[in-house]
Amino acid sequence: MTVAPASHRLPPSLVERMTQPAVLVQFLAGLEARLTPTDRIGLHRRASLLRGLGRGAEAGEAYRALLASDPHDLGAQAGAAIFAGAPLPEGAQGPTPFVQLADVLSADQQARLWQSLTDDSASLAPAGVYTGGTQPRVDGETRVAQLLERADSVRAWFLPWLEEVIARANILPRLGLAPFAVGKRELQVTGHSDGGFFSVHSDASANPAAPSWARHLTFIYYFHRLPRRFSGGDLLLFDPPGGGDLSFTRIDPTHNSLVLFQSRQMHTVTQIHSAATDPLDGRWTVNGWLHRAKTPLTPERHQDLKEG
Repeated sequence: MTVAPASHRLPPSLVERMTQPAVLVQFLAGLEARLTPTDRIGLHRRASLLRGLGRGAEAGEAYRALLASDPHDLGAQAGAAIFAGAPLPEGAQGPTPFVQLADVLSADQQARLWQSLTDDSASLAPAGVYTGGTQPRVDGETRVAQLLERADSVRAWFLPWLEEVIARANILPRLGLAPFAVGKRELQVTGHSDGGFFSVHSDASANPAAPSWARHLTFIYYFHRLPRRFSGGDLLLFDPPGGGDLSFTRIDPTHNSLVLFQSRQMHTVTQIHSAATDPLDGRWTVNGWLHRAKTPLTPERHQDLKEG
């Protein structure tokens, strides 16, 4: 993962203050008290606050209502499609697109994953970040997490399964992405215990001259012991800059769910709180990136992906 240059990073104090659910609830209550049916700016802001609180179903209803009154509203088009799980309309402008799929791994696959984690838990090591060099470095002010250093046993079966899901669930159109030939594949098994977090960053290279085959698609599979033994750890997926608002979608780290989004999008992991001392009681993910291949898709392969 690459931390964005300082000129492109949101002030940490602002992010911390403005993304607190209690603050958003107050904003929403104040907005709804003065909102009128013709205030489209206010109605869009209401939809944004709902998704910032993680209330996706309500946000989807709000965007559909906006779209019903103005079918040409690009922001409403995007929001309605995202929360309905539909392909993103061409030219739509609005919330950063993402896909979240529930109950994705079978019981046998989950058991296999947990077995790999428990068997190799001695290989857990502090996670680092890329800040411009060729090797990651541990930076406790940016990221606190652990990585399973030996993840080959997971990689062997998870990546083929993931690419099958991407094709079967029609993921790329839902993210506004064209079919692409996959090059490098990266996978990590990552744990967050009490105090763990990841500040605002992009998974794609922060270098604007980076090649087009850099990280293109981010995936995060969430898993944890049941019942959940931690709080926090939400994924905040920020909208592109513009309009002066700090707008984002909050995604809960729901057990056995898979989230996908474009790697260039800015996001953060909120701090984890837990009284548990066992690292296996924390927030766990199988996460990684699919790179765009240096060799473009052939017309035949492009059709295969569209039909898959």
